[in-house]
Amino acid sequence: MGSHRIRILMVCNYLGLGGSEKTLQIFCKYLDRARFDVYACGRLGGGIRVDELKKLDIPVFTGPLDLDELVTRLQIDICHVHRSGHYERGSLPTKRKGWPRIVETNVFQDYDVVENAVIDCHLFVSLFSRYRYLERFPWLAGARYETLYNPVDFEEIRHAKKEPGHVFGRCGRPDFQKWHEVYIEALPVILEKVSDARCLLKGAPEEITSGIQDTIHDGRVTLLPPTLDVAGFYRELDVFAHAARVGETFGCVIAEAMACGVPVVTLSTPQRKKANAQVELVEHGVTGLVCERPGDFANAVVELLMDQELRLRLGRASRDKALSEFEAGRLARQLETIYFELMEQRPSNTEVLANSADLSLQKKNVWRRATGFIPYAARFLLRHPTKLRQLREQWRSFHFPNT
Repeated sequence: MGSHRIRILMVCNYLGLGGSEKTLQIFCKYLDRARFDVYACGRLGGGIRVDELKKLDIPVFTGPLDLDELVTRLQIDICHVHRSGHYERGSLPTKRKGWPRIVETNVFQDYDVVENAVIDCHLFVSLFSRYRYLERFPWLAGARYETLYNPVDFEEIRHAKKEPGHVFGRCGRPDFQKWHEVYIEALPVILEKVSDARCLLKGAPEEITSGIQDTIHDGRVTLLPPTLDVAGFYRELDVFAHAARVGETFGCVIAEAMACGVPVVTLSTPQRKKANAQVELVEHGVTGLVCERPGDFANAVVELLMDQELRLRLGRASRDKALSEFEAGRLARQLETIYFELMEQRPSNTEVLANSADLSLQKKNVWRRATGFIPYAARFLLRHPTKLRQLREQWRSFHFPNT
């Protein structure tokens, strides 16, 4: 490679408030600029993080735009795409003779039935996500499947001691699927059992706020709008009370609360169609409390609010774990290692075929790889008719984009 700096393009659909977008921003900040030229892209549009990236002197491109044209113009070596995992037309660049290398951070363990063969490295944001993907879908020879946690920027999330109190709450974007109706049921119970307790909810969706209107009016519940500045919010809390209807494939807000030394109460979601990586981050009785049932949630929060010694012990362990496993600089070095190894890796003949600019060759290669797991896929799709309809639509949009 000589003295050539590797040119990295970080891609999300948008550059908004979510955890994937924040992960993109943090990695852009911590990648070594002496060895990498880093660019950021909101493929379909911009968002609130555009200005934050520009403050880091990261060139930012926002769409709608043609990813192939941008990759060619910037002479990108590695295109790192953060997405759900399923096929989205235009979300991956076209390869020519094996370049650019493509890294996918697969957030929701979905499978790209059309363009999976062009991905050189699949990154998963938790061990849970990686295991679930690999037990459901086939491995491709030559591709990498690795876990890389979402990073926490300790320069932003500075630990600050506060006087112990009885403040609990959580933050998140205003998406009901990322919250849980357990707050509606638990809030009155917690406030009744802990007479001086206060609750802070940052970014709560309308489905939650409308359900707790009677509780809000007594002045002990404060609703805050979603913003990029969350460090000050964590420092106000004694307990981070987390629950999400769909679970978490990682849980950036959990990791950030832990980094601030705030113990977490979370709700396990082991149901088949839900993610459950929150129990990977929060170890019951070590870094927080894990509730197996919604009915246990209120009592777990009360237990931590009332037991200062337990709360402080779990908080110290939370910060230690966040520092050892989620610290941004360390994870950026791991990502750099992956990038360097991909740059040294020679594409196989089948990769060159799969990554050819000739669309007909891409289609033939997709079919060849697909036939290798037809028996598995048939059983899976018969059990999941909704997924069958989704894959049928993906196939149709790929082969007949103008219909």
